[in-house]
Amino acid sequence: MDPTYTAEYEQFELRHWWFVVRRRIIIDMLDRRACSSPETRWLDVGCGTGVLLDAHTRIALKSKVGVEMDAASVERARSKGLEVHPASPDWNYAPLGQFDLITMCDVLEHIEHEQVALDEMHRRLNPGGTLLLTVPALMSLWSEHDEINHHFRRYRRHELMSRFDPARWQIDRCTYFCSLLLPMVWTVRKLKNLRRRTGGRPGGDFKFGHPVVDATLKSIFALERPLLRRINLSLGSSLLLVARRR
Repeated sequence: MDPTYTAEYEQFELRHWWFVVRRRIIIDMLDRRACSSPETRWLDVGCGTGVLLDAHTRIALKSKVGVEMDAASVERARSKGLEVHPASPDWNYAPLGQFDLITMCDVLEHIEHEQVALDEMHRRLNPGGTLLLTVPALMSLWSEHDEINHHFRRYRRHELMSRFDPARWQIDRCTYFCSLLLPMVWTVRKLKNLRRRTGGRPGGDFKFGHPVVDATLKSIFALERPLLRRINLSLGSSLLLVARRR
């Protein structure tokens, strides 16, 4: 990834309404289900420039580890004092040791052979350890955004849960999110697909819009945070799963 784009993408992660609310939802879930102490040893797979690792302050810095495939992002994360390593192409993270918590936020959809990655996450977790992951949902939302970002798939709830062998994993939560905005997301995706068929310029979904529009979208999306503390949502453009190693 070009260093200029790395810096630009970090700004999206820090300031874009979707990333901001998603991060708060993830931190809520970590606080309620995974972070038992500041010594909780945490591996963030696909950590980018370390925005999530940096944002969650209940876990001590010395207990945080990240892996990332983009070299510029690794260097940026290290400049913040984070322990971040280049991603292993063969999914062997044994040299990093064992962990109490692993996060994979919008990573699994980028992996062609996803079970190899999940098997390694199981090996790296201590017994009783927690895996939290998020993925894009619903193949009906497939668009050029997925292709530009090199996705292999989007998931339905039962498809994601089926990747977790009940003999090895206990699923604590599996819920859709970004539900209130689903009609808008569906409409935008279909319009983009139509534009592509008529020769329009390709493009991803993430960009900063008018501040008032972005603030409105952020406020609507944020309404899901208190709901997700209590219930699973039945449909949405993303999925969140929390599982424990038996």
